[in-house]
Amino acid sequence: MSKQPREERRKISLTELMIRANELREYIGVLQAQVQDLSAQLTELQLSLTTIDDLPEGSSDSYIMLDRMNTVFLPAKIVDDWNEKLLVNIGGNYYIRTNKDNAVKLLNKRIADTRRVLDSLQRQLASALTEYNYIQQILASIYAQAQQAGKAQQK
Repeated sequence: MSKQPREERRKISLTELMIRANELREYIGVLQAQVQDLSAQLTELQLSLTTIDDLPEGSSDSYIMLDRMNTVFLPAKIVDDWNEKLLVNIGGNYYIRTNKDNAVKLLNKRIADTRRVLDSLQRQLASALTEYNYIQQILASIYAQAQQAGKAQQK
């Protein structure tokens, strides 16, 4: 005989099922917004890392993009020792002045942390969607049975 615990069966009302579906719908909306926000943050962090890696070591003339839609660029001069004077946001609107190598390490750590949180949220979202879809199938089945019962009573 197996020592695995038996699945507990419990009856729930249609109202409870509908309440749970509504809770899940709201929760899914929140999770989707968080996933979207973290995905945007991850893209920005990766862009920052790529930009730091692609900048030439010496001084150069360049342009700085003022908006994300590439509407306006501002001319800029990158100084010789820029790679020793980077400002990196470390959270909570705090910045540290560091060199390129440390900035890359900090960005890689933030990217890894962001990916870890994003992966966790995506797993939670998938689980919530699975449960929500299962409840929706149950509710559709109940509705179809009620429709058939109604038609049978009319005859």
